[in-house]
Amino acid sequence: MNQDALDKILSCSSLPSLPAVAVQVIELTSDPSVKLEDLARTIENDQGLAAKILRTVNSSFFGLRRRCATIDRALVMLGLNPVKNLALGFSLVSAMKPPASEVFDQIAYWRRGLYTAVGARCFAEEIRLDEPDEAFLAGLLQDIGVMAMLIALGDEYLDVLANTEGDHRRLVREELDTLEVQHPDIGAMLAKRWRLPDQLVIPVKYHERPTAAPAEQAKLVRCVALGNLVHDVLTDEQPAAALRRLYQKAQSWLGLNTDAVDGIMTEVGKHIGEVAKLFNLDTGSYRDSDEVLAEAQRQMVSINRGGVDSIPLGLNELLAGKTDTDPMTGLLSRTCFDEVMQRALAVVREDSETVVLVEFAIDGLGPLQATLGQEAVDEAVVGAAIMLRKHFEPAGGICCRLSKSLFGVIVLGSTEGEAERIAGDLCADAEAQAWAGGLSVATGMASQSPEGASAARSEDVVAKAARALQAARIVARSAA
Repeated sequence: MNQDALDKILSCSSLPSLPAVAVQVIELTSDPSVKLEDLARTIENDQGLAAKILRTVNSSFFGLRRRCATIDRALVMLGLNPVKNLALGFSLVSAMKPPASEVFDQIAYWRRGLYTAVGARCFAEEIRLDEPDEAFLAGLLQDIGVMAMLIALGDEYLDVLANTEGDHRRLVREELDTLEVQHPDIGAMLAKRWRLPDQLVIPVKYHERPTAAPAEQAKLVRCVALGNLVHDVLTDEQPAAALRRLYQKAQSWLGLNTDAVDGIMTEVGKHIGEVAKLFNLDTGSYRDSDEVLAEAQRQMVSINRGGVDSIPLGLNELLAGKTDTDPMTGLLSRTCFDEVMQRALAVVREDSETVVLVEFAIDGLGPLQATLGQEAVDEAVVGAAIMLRKHFEPAGGICCRLSKSLFGVIVLGSTEGEAERIAGDLCADAEAQAWAGGLSVATGMASQSPEGASAARSEDVVAKAARALQAARIVARSAA
């Protein structure tokens, strides 16, 4: 980390400071024995803030059956944390005013924050997280580091933003390459300076790399990260890739299926316009979420007919133009697999993801060919490829054919436990097919986490998965 740049940012006298009411709210709510009436009086001393909170809790976003006429009533009906988070949210949004600039896109900044906030809250509610309003506030504040760096560094940071060409996914890399500091770390430091609780500091720090977040805040951070993907679906000109990634991550991280994600997208669409007005934020025009969803799904169907292009966003980036496929199954070839494995390990090292390699083998193709012929073998191989894609692509897997009877699946951003569960479902599916000729299947897997990734080699991961596969085959033969 560049200490000079860090000192310049954090010592900047123009950085936003908390309004007095927000400071008082934090002080009061840090006391576990705080009296609700004391918090209510503090908020009501700022009549504008109190009015905003009441308008929000009475909006369809909260969906209360009875209206709240006072802050006291809101605290009774909702509890302390939702009201506290709204007070902090309104206070911080009013404090975070970017400097006038024709280059900095304020509308895009607040659109990303607001869409993420609404999406994060919807995901948190779906999985019944204890405090979904913390997910909302964390999403709204996730990029406070961007604002701080813009205020402190001015044109120097505007150049960094320009280098991203409007693609936020490139921002952290550009920041590190140019300044050796990144906005999630700066934002977390600023949040700590404001004495915000860890439930807000941790999502700000890890929203760009959610799989690295501490376990106690993992679900909250992942809700915020999924909120970011909701933003991408609603704003990308070609939303299919973002929707596919949203489906994959929601399944991998929170166990949510596509129907649940579709429902969340609809809910977000219902509320983003209303919430933007409540916070008095200009987020520009926005597209109907149901229309975007339908368009993205049409694109996904079209893409899936095209073979290699159906590989998910994020994993697709690993291919970098490598589109060699096995002519029989349409899966990636062995040559392509080797290069993707190397690039996946580079992502593990750079972005703190975990990569899992699953090897899947069909045993008994020789006897099958002898009894039923090559056509039966081809049918079995193609059937296996279809099952692989069915089970692993929704979790973000790249499926490859490594040899006549051996397949490999590279899964980035998942865990070995999750991959093992999917592999079990795959084997059960294969056994249910009741293939002729006594075919059987086996799987072996290996993973590489960020720890120790600097010295990891792709061939070592492949060898470890092969040993696990061989062990599984021995166990299967013994059982037979």
